[in-house]
Amino acid sequence: MNIKNLFSRKRKHQDKNEREKKSSSRSEPSKLVQGNFEILLESIRQIEEAKIEYQAITSYLQDMQIIDMVPKEHREAMEEAARNIVALTQERDSFHQQNKKINNQQYRVFERYEMNIPKDLPEIKSSEEYKVLIQRDIDYLEKEKQNLLNEKNEIISKQSFLRGITITTIIIILSLFSLFGIITYSMGANLTLPFLLTVLMGMAVVIYIFMESRKNKYDIKMIELKLNRIIMLTNKVKLKLVNNQNYLDYTYSKYMVNTYQELKDAWDEYIKLKEEEKRYQKNTDQLDFYNRQLIRELKRFLVSDCEVWLYQANAIIDSREMVEVRHRLILRRQKIRERIEMNEEQKNTAISDIINFQKQNPSYNDMINKMIRQYNMINLFNLA
Repeated sequence: MNIKNLFSRKRKHQDKNEREKKSSSRSEPSKLVQGNFEILLESIRQIEEAKIEYQAITSYLQDMQIIDMVPKEHREAMEEAARNIVALTQERDSFHQQNKKINNQQYRVFERYEMNIPKDLPEIKSSEEYKVLIQRDIDYLEKEKQNLLNEKNEIISKQSFLRGITITTIIIILSLFSLFGIITYSMGANLTLPFLLTVLMGMAVVIYIFMESRKNKYDIKMIELKLNRIIMLTNKVKLKLVNNQNYLDYTYSKYMVNTYQELKDAWDEYIKLKEEEKRYQKNTDQLDFYNRQLIRELKRFLVSDCEVWLYQANAIIDSREMVEVRHRLILRRQKIRERIEMNEEQKNTAISDIINFQKQNPSYNDMINKMIRQYNMINLFNLA
């Protein structure tokens, strides 16, 4: 009676494990689909942001073309205002020549983005800290991936070992049967019991090999599902790392720094210099006058963003400076284009993965179609 109870409890425990494994195998594909949708949403968001920035730079380049095409006879007032702005700006720069920790060009950049830097500083610091966390996640996922690959290789080795046992068992059984046959034929001995014991031994080995082989196949399937999920998570985290690094690179380039701390120190210095400017109100008043004059002249020629030229006045009177500014803008636009292409590729890959999964797993159609509608992606998937 105790043996029966023990066998019953063992059977219930095995049934419970089977149910848990089946539940796990069903949940893994759902996570894969959800992960691809998250990658798709993030890619779309990055593309939209990049397109807005791309359009702003394109508009800037178009304004440069308009300014270049203004006839010489109509440039006098515009260039006079620009020359005065450059002269007054240089005069203001000379106020801060001694003991300055930021150069004149960086000072003008800070002046242009004076309202944005206090908001950007905590974001840059947060992005640098986030970069460390993302890299830590990538290292962890790579370690988990390698562990799963090692586990898979171990199971494959077990399968090879089982095949070896199978071949060895067959050879032993055939040898025993041959030996029993020879003894029976030559000596007339009754070897029924050894025959039966050999058959039972063979059956026991076959059952063991069958159960172990089945378990190994299931374990490999589960490992492959986990590997697919880790690969998807790694791609997702790497996408975050790339987008975060793109933001940092763009912001560093924008403010002419290499780290958050450099920007913080330069900004503190800029604040001190701004306080000194209060002593030079006359200079500022004159600069305001010529700024208004330059904006008025630029509007005459339908320049869309006039105010930005207050910080690039030297480019209006110096063609070499204009060429340099254009070159920097073209490089920035190229980086944005590459960012758009990278996210487009990521988007298309996510869409393709979802469609392929849907084709291979029709039972998930309802769930996937519901998510497509939930995220308003009907057009991307040609869903009726």
